[in-house]
Amino acid sequence: MISKPSSLSKQFNECYPMAISEYKNDTMEDEMDTFNQSLDEAFQHLEKERLAALMKILTRTLMNQVLYRCSKVLELGPMITLDLPTPTLHQILNQMIILAEREPYGVRGGTLVVMFSPSTTPNSSTTPTKIGRFPLDPTTVSTYELHLTLQPTSQVKLKLANLVRRLQGKKAMLVVDNKFTLVKKKLYRSSTSSLH
Repeated sequence: MISKPSSLSKQFNECYPMAISEYKNDTMEDEMDTFNQSLDEAFQHLEKERLAALMKILTRTLMNQVLYRCSKVLELGPMITLDLPTPTLHQILNQMIILAEREPYGVRGGTLVVMFSPSTTPNSSTTPTKIGRFPLDPTTVSTYELHLTLQPTSQVKLKLANLVRRLQGKKAMLVVDNKFTLVKKKLYRSSTSSLH
């Protein structure tokens, strides 16, 4: 007598119940691992996009507003160009993001306060020149300030290159050094007091 397929699978399940449940568990675990991996990749992609958007906003602030204001405040004139090298820019941006990420509104809730120190010697008594305050997002209330102090590089190679430029009638370059300071100052107090 030929038995129906359903009775065969029923007989198999009765004889080997563990094999079926282990197969189902393995399949479900594989599907869950694949799902979790896809979810992790999606979150990593979103995080990269978010950081790229923040870098774009901060780059625009530094390159357009800060450098322009530095040139005006320092009275560099038409014959000197202020340059912020890309590696130094990325160092500044990365540190800004690291310092700002734990704040209530993140990077957007900050104000950048820029100073420019004329001297690169550590024991110099000259005070830095205040360049200005730059809200990172004018539509968001600032909960902290990032105090950035820039200084010019004092490389001999640059001084020689500027001398050659001047002899050729070209603009000299004032290059921002990679030795800068960036300090966060909170504008609020966290509530840690307990009720009595």
